[in-house]
Amino acid sequence: MSAAKTYYLFMALIHLGMSATITAYTPFLVSIGLTLGQIALVNTIFWCVLIAAELPTGMFADGRSRAFSLKMGAVFYSFGALIYLVAIGFWSAALAEAIIAIGGAFVSGAGTAWIADALAREGQMEKLRHVYATESLIKSVIMLAGGLVGTAIALIDYRLIWVPFAVAGVFAAAVAHWRMNGRGEPLEYVSEVRALSLALGALTRNRALIWVVCALLVFGAVVSFNHYWALFFLPVVGQLGLSWIWVLMYLGLVGASQFVRRTSVRQGQEAGLIALSILLSGFGLGLVALAPTLWLAVPALFVHEVGRGLFEPLSSAFVQHRVHTSYRATFGSLQSFLGRMGFAIIPFLIWLVIHGKPNTRETISGVWLTCAVFLLFGALILWFTRPKES
Repeated sequence: MSAAKTYYLFMALIHLGMSATITAYTPFLVSIGLTLGQIALVNTIFWCVLIAAELPTGMFADGRSRAFSLKMGAVFYSFGALIYLVAIGFWSAALAEAIIAIGGAFVSGAGTAWIADALAREGQMEKLRHVYATESLIKSVIMLAGGLVGTAIALIDYRLIWVPFAVAGVFAAAVAHWRMNGRGEPLEYVSEVRALSLALGALTRNRALIWVVCALLVFGAVVSFNHYWALFFLPVVGQLGLSWIWVLMYLGLVGASQFVRRTSVRQGQEAGLIALSILLSGFGLGLVALAPTLWLAVPALFVHEVGRGLFEPLSSAFVQHRVHTSYRATFGSLQSFLGRMGFAIIPFLIWLVIHGKPNTRETISGVWLTCAVFLLFGALILWFTRPKES
C-alpha cells in the first residue's frame, strides 16, 4: 500500500468515528444536562487541553516516532469516546473532551508531517497539495456518510453515537502500528529540544509563516458554527431532518476539496485563496444567522462550508512547503498551539456573553452574526497583508 493510501485509510478511520457524533453531538450534551453556555465552556476546555498538549506531542513525534504518535492519538480518541458513552453531566463531559483533545494533539502535527516525508521518500513531494486535498475530499465523504449513520443511531439513543468513535479509533491505531512505522519519519533526525528551537526560528524569521498563524487565529471563529448548528436547525427539521442538512453542508466541502485538487495555483502561493476561504466562511455564516427562512439559510450554509473546505488543505500545503523535514511535526504543533488559540478563546468569550441566556435560536443567531463580522474583517486584513513570495 502506498504512503498516500495508508494515510487516507488512517484519516478515514479517525473521521468515520467522529462523523457518527456530529449531527447529535450538541443534542446529546443537552440530553445529559448541559446548557448552551456550558457547551461553549466544555469546548473551551477541549481546545485549552489540545493547545497545551500540542508542543509536547509534536516534539515527541519529530524526536521519537510520528507513527507512534498517530497510534497514541487514535487510542486517546477511543478512550475519550468510552468516557462519553457513560457521561452524566458537565464534569464527565469535560473529562471526555480533555482525553479526546490529547488524542487530537498527537494526530495534528504528526499526520501532515508523516505524509510529507513519506512522499519525499517516494520522490513524490510535488503531489503534497493534491494529497491534502484528496484527504479533505475523503474526509468529507466519510463525514457525510457517518453523519447519516449517526442520525439514525441518535433516533435510538443519543448516547450510542460514541460507539463507532471508540471502535474506529481501535482500527486506526492498528493501521498506524502495522502500516505507518518507519515510512514517514524525519529524513534527518534531531532531538526534541532542537526540533522546537528550529521550529521557533523558522516562525520568527518567515513572514509567511507568521501570516498563516494569524489566518488560523481568525479562522477559529468558525468553531461557533460547530457547536450550535444541530441545535439551531433541530426545531425546524427534527432529528431525522438534520441528515439532509448534513448532506447539503458536505456538498460544499466536497466541492471545495475538488477545487483544491485541480487548482493550478503554484505551490507556496496559496495565500490569496486562504484569505478568500475565510471571507466565504464569514459571509455564509452571517447569512445563515440573518436568513428569515430555512430555504434562504441552506444556500448560505453551502457557502460557509465551501469556505471551510478550502481552508484546511490550502493552509496545510502552504506550511509544509516552507518547513524542513527535521521539525515538520513540531512546527505543525507550534502552528496549532498558536493558531488554535482562537478555537479556545472564541468559545470562552461566547460562554461569558451568553451565560444565563435562554437556549433559543435567537441566542445562537446573535453568536453567529458576531463571529461572521469577525471573520469578514479578519479576511480583509489578511488579504491586504498576504505574502506574495513563494
